[in-house]
Amino acid sequence: MSIAVLDKAFSILEVLARTGRHLTLAELAEESRLPKPTVHRILRSLRDLGYVAQSDERGAYRLAERLGSLRTHGRDESLRLKARPVMERLQARFDETVNLGVLEGLFVRYVDVLETSQPLRWIVKPGARDPFHTTALGRAIVAGLPDEQQRRLVHKAAARGPRRTKLVQELADTRQRGYALEEEETVTGVACVAVPLDWLGEPLAAISVAVPVHRYPPRQRAALVAALLDVREQAPASA
Repeated sequence: MSIAVLDKAFSILEVLARTGRHLTLAELAEESRLPKPTVHRILRSLRDLGYVAQSDERGAYRLAERLGSLRTHGRDESLRLKARPVMERLQARFDETVNLGVLEGLFVRYVDVLETSQPLRWIVKPGARDPFHTTALGRAIVAGLPDEQQRRLVHKAAARGPRRTKLVQELADTRQRGYALEEEETVTGVACVAVPLDWLGEPLAAISVAVPVHRYPPRQRAALVAALLDVREQAPASA
């Protein structure tokens, strides 16, 4: 027996795939023969997950690259291939753990990890997930999302009050400086610096360098930040 919401979601995706063009909410509702409020709710979820993208001009919708990569069963592998050269350079320079993560709903899923050779370390395994708002990876990604999408994620992740205010400010600071910071919020004794991979065509992915706090003095933090920003600035020219 099928699940009704999945039937509706796939009906919408099939309409977008069949027409091969941007469609407005009204057009999608008409083509899929579903109520506009239902289509709107499903589109919001699909957009948050990265399977549908929305244009800025008309608010029309199209299939996103993430859905296309599923057809070849290679999204994670494709993402790893794009990010690995950058991750290897960072790991070789600092000999610290480098993580690759992707936003999935309110969570960041770890896709790839290059481990440090140093004895004191914290290693997360690929496939593990953390709430986006507690991680540098998640903050780096969400800070670059369109304002409406960012607001929805923040409202779902943090209750009203100081917690939400703090997260909103952290995302604004992250967007302005171009990198995200996190210190002992996910794991005690571990700090992270992260940048999004939008310049690799992966706006829902990011890389981070994770460092035990005793190996994270101000000079090392500045070096990590500079290296990540340099990678982000130089990559488009060499891509």
